[in-house]
Amino acid sequence: MRPHPRKTFLAFGVAAFFVLMITYPAAIYRGATGGLGIWWQIVFPSLLPFFIATELLLALGVIQFLGALLEPLTQKIFRLPGTAAFALAAGYTSGYPMGAAVAARLKSQNLLSAPEAARLAAFTNNAGPLFVLVAVAVGMYQNPGLGPFLAGIHYLSNVLTGIILALFTRPSAQSGHNPWRQAVEALSRVQRSDPRNIGQLAGEAVRTAVNNLFTIGGFICLFAVLFQLFHEVPFLRAILRLTGGLLEKMGLPPALWPALGAGFFEVTLGAKTAAAANAPLFEKILVTQIILSWNGLSVVMQALSFLAAAKVPGTFFLLGRLMQALFACTLTYILFPLFAPRFYQAAAAVPAAVPSFAATVAGATALCVAANLSLAALALVVGLSFHRKGYRQRYH
Repeated sequence: MRPHPRKTFLAFGVAAFFVLMITYPAAIYRGATGGLGIWWQIVFPSLLPFFIATELLLALGVIQFLGALLEPLTQKIFRLPGTAAFALAAGYTSGYPMGAAVAARLKSQNLLSAPEAARLAAFTNNAGPLFVLVAVAVGMYQNPGLGPFLAGIHYLSNVLTGIILALFTRPSAQSGHNPWRQAVEALSRVQRSDPRNIGQLAGEAVRTAVNNLFTIGGFICLFAVLFQLFHEVPFLRAILRLTGGLLEKMGLPPALWPALGAGFFEVTLGAKTAAAANAPLFEKILVTQIILSWNGLSVVMQALSFLAAAKVPGTFFLLGRLMQALFACTLTYILFPLFAPRFYQAAAAVPAAVPSFAATVAGATALCVAANLSLAALALVVGLSFHRKGYRQRYH
């Protein structure tokens, strides 16, 4: 019996990594402590509330309720069930890797099929709005005027990715029933079938959320170590220089090579390196959009691990990263000349103060709550409109 080629290659890679760990222990320590610092100080406190809330909303039937109400909208736009709307809200407000994590969770709860969850994860795994508006635009570029442009291109390219993927998907048959009645029935069915009390629900939600975050922390630590090795091991630095030569032939200025190299592993490091590069603003923004679309290898592996645990194929997710990068570059190329004078004016002004970490976390939580309240209001309006329409057809 022949060994599996892909796993054999991975085995040799892990063996080489183990040898480097022994040979360069100082680099391993610096990379690991840096990665764990990012996870503990930023990722853990900012994502824990969202993971806990997601588990509770699933257990209490709220997502199923909203999904039944929003079914007509999500089917028309993305050809996905109504429960996909919750992944949209979570992914577009809380940032990486919530979109893929929620899509996988909906699949494990049998609220989405595997192909539907794969398509959903492909265009909902976004950078958080506060990360783009505050960390990237203000903190890295020192240019608050760039924030809406960067965020608008990033989110619009993801929406276009979802719409294009939907065009190649056969639409499912509409039930034709009253969405309001279906939503109430779904809520009642979930709550009656789950005998756990609120204490048990909260305890299991916290355990699941913490386990997911420890998985994310492991990936962040691993790729922080890899990134450190590429900067300290001589033959790995030579690989980076060779890659830089290929990028130069493709027209990318040498000043932006380190940004793409860092962004391949981690989004924050890549965006920060691009912002500090000695290159034209247009090229720096273009590279930043590519890095935000790719998510970084650390986030990609986190998303793929969530999807694999729910038995969701990762092909659509990787295809979505490529499609979003192409859309983002195209939109940047078209729209940048229209906004360039405003960007240069904002750059000449006094930079805005960067909010503290506590204010950023509080703002992200408030933004997620506001988005979900807006989603609930939209679902209520859609449900009541269908209920009123059914009432008129029945009695008039």
